[in-house]
Amino acid sequence: MDPFWLDPGYKWLTARDIRDSIDAVIKRDGTAACPYFGRGHLYTGPRGPIFEKGNIAGFNFNADNNHERAKYLAPLFGAKLIDDMNISKEVTDNVDGTGMDVYAYLYQATGKIDKDLSDRLSDNLMRHCSLHFVDSLYGEVTTSVIGANRTRIFFDTEFPRLSQETNDLVTGLAKSRDIEVVNDGPVTEIRNLWKQNAIELAYRVICVNEQDKLRRTAWRLASEEIMQHSLAVEEFYMIDRQQMWKEAAKEIFDGRADPSDLIKLDAKLNARDRKMKRSPEYCRTPAERFTQKEQRLFLFVLRTAHRKGSSGPV
Repeated sequence: MDPFWLDPGYKWLTARDIRDSIDAVIKRDGTAACPYFGRGHLYTGPRGPIFEKGNIAGFNFNADNNHERAKYLAPLFGAKLIDDMNISKEVTDNVDGTGMDVYAYLYQATGKIDKDLSDRLSDNLMRHCSLHFVDSLYGEVTTSVIGANRTRIFFDTEFPRLSQETNDLVTGLAKSRDIEVVNDGPVTEIRNLWKQNAIELAYRVICVNEQDKLRRTAWRLASEEIMQHSLAVEEFYMIDRQQMWKEAAKEIFDGRADPSDLIKLDAKLNARDRKMKRSPEYCRTPAERFTQKEQRLFLFVLRTAHRKGSSGPV
């Protein structure tokens, strides 16, 4: 028997109808995240060129993307994803009880004629959800956002004070008064850069702190799996750095931001990158990077095993 929504008499919801359903959940709960305790984990990307055409050896998109990584890490960090929120569970991940998420649903609803159009409509709905999700966050936030697609929700930016509403996750992070820590770093660093319109440098702070938190967590828990995630996002970051620096240079030298403090900050981040061997100079061929990752993971396993052995029985 065919699903009810394949019945010729089924009335497909429009994007406006779906937004009304989202707003009804928000009005009912008083927040986009209920029950909820404020701590969230944000994810996006990575952008296509990072993993297309064999750019990363041994990369499995279905298993090694930021969404899958976020689903694994969020519980370890005591955080919730937007996927866990009622607006997702009741509406966008299962539109009208069809089992289809909003992207698949609107593609079907529009007759499978124009996927670009249906994706744009879906993106707008997800921006609406992200706005309410981020505005509900407080305390600590963690991320899986390295290599972000600059044209998707995370970077679809309008400067907060010039816009009537916050349309993206980075803007929400920079604007929120209640968020204090992002990836174990002070949110004030991000906010100050955002105020100077240094968007790429603010994003870079998030990325560097995300890598450092992953690495610290892997060592603290002696977790090979978390170290694998750490090495993977470092590779995303190295590949992404060239584009990131070009945009950051525009922000500094085209008068979009006061250069002195930003140049000092970038120098500090460069030094951290070199120390951690994740700067472009370490971004060799895909095969060489794969070998480097394998070697670093092997050393991690040896050292954690030695540490466990040295500490004796628990």
